Amino acid sequence: MNLIRQFGIYSVIGTIALMSLLILPAMIGMLVDETNLTESQAGLSASIYFMGGAVVAILMALRMHRLDLRRVATIALVLAALGDLASGFIANQTASFMVARFIAGVGTWAAYTATLGAFARLPDADRGYAMFVTLQFSISGLGLYLLPVYSSVLGVSGIFMVLATLDLTGAWLSSYLPGRAIDSDSEPRGQNEIHVLFAGATILGALGFAIFEAANTAQFTYVERLGVALEFTDQQVGTALLIASLVGIPGAFSIMFLGDRLGRVAPLSFGISVGVGGLFVLMESNQFNLYLLGLSMISFSWAFCLPYIQGLLASLDRNGSAVAAGSATGTIGGAIGPGVAALVVGGGNYTGVFMFSSALLLVALMSLIGAIRYVHKPMGAA
Repeated sequence: MNLIRQFGIYSVIGTIALMSLLILPAMIGMLVDETNLTESQAGLSASIYFMGGAVVAILMALRMHRLDLRRVATIALVLAALGDLASGFIANQTASFMVARFIAGVGTWAAYTATLGAFARLPDADRGYAMFVTLQFSISGLGLYLLPVYSSVLGVSGIFMVLATLDLTGAWLSSYLPGRAIDSDSEPRGQNEIHVLFAGATILGALGFAIFEAANTAQFTYVERLGVALEFTDQQVGTALLIASLVGIPGAFSIMFLGDRLGRVAPLSFGISVGVGGLFVLMESNQFNLYLLGLSMISFSWAFCLPYIQGLLASLDRNGSAVAAGSATGTIGGAIGPGVAALVVGGGNYTGVFMFSSALLLVALMSLIGAIRYVHKPMGAA
C-alpha cells in the first residue's frame, strides 16, 4: 500500500477513536446545559473516560509486539460504540453515565493505541503523526463550531449516537491496520517490551507526554465555559473554537515538511512557549479578539508539539511499545487534567485552571528534553 495512503487511513481511524476528546469543550457545555450534571461532574466524566483509556493502554504496552493491531482496533471500536450509545440514553443517571464513559474510553483508546503502534512501524513516522494531528485539528474545528450552534437540534442523545456511528465506521476501516509485529518466540533477547519500557528515554518521554496532555486537557475542558462566562454568544464561542482549531492545522502540517531536520529540542521549546503565552492571553482576555488569540496560540502549540512527542517515542521502538506507553501515560495525564481542573474551577475560577496548565507545560518540556538526551544511546543505557 502507498505510504501516503497508509498515513491517511491510519489517521482517519485514529481520529475517529479520539472524537470524544476532539469535541470535549462543546460536549462539556452540552452536558452542563442539558443534563443534571454540574460543571465538576461533567469534568469528572471526562477524567473517567480517559482513565478507562489509560488502563487498556498500559495493558497493551506490555504486549505491543505480539498484538494483532487489526483485531484489537476492530473489537475495541465496537465496544466504544456500545459505550457511546449507552451514554446518550443515561446521561441524567450520573453513576451509570460514568460507567458508560469508562467503557467508551476503554474501547476508543485501545483503537487509538493500536493506530499509534501502526504508525510506529512505518518509515517517516514523524510525518505520519503530523498528518494524523492535522486531521485531528481539522475535524475538531468543525465539530467545535457545529456543536454549540446546533446543540439544541442534536441534543445529548444525538451527539452520542453520532459518535457511536463513527465508532462503527472506524471498526470497518480497521481491516487496513497491520497484524502482529513479531511471533511470540521470535523476538531477539533484550528487545522485549519490558526492556523498552524501563529504558531512561522511555520513562522521561512518557512522563513528559503525560504532563503535556494533563496541561492541555485541563485548559481544553473549560475554554468553552470561559467564553460563556465572558458573555460571548454561542455563535461567537463556536467561531472562536473553529478558528483556533484551524490555526492548529498549519502547526501540525508544517512537521510534514520539517520532519526532524531541526531536531526536537528547539521545536518543542518553541511550541510550548507559544502555548504558555496563549494561556496568559486567555487569563487577560476581556474581549473577543483576545479570547480568539489565546485559543489560537494554544491550538497551534498543541498541534505543533504532538508529532514531535509521538515521533520521539516511536523512534525508541519501531514495534510500538514505547509509543503505546506514551499513549497510556498521556491518557493518565488527560484523565488527571480535567479532574484537577474540576477542583480548581469552583466558582468559575478559570484563571486558576490556566495558571495550573502553564506550569505543567513547562515541567513537560523539561522532561521531554531529558528524554531527547537518551535517544541515540542504547536502550537501557544510563
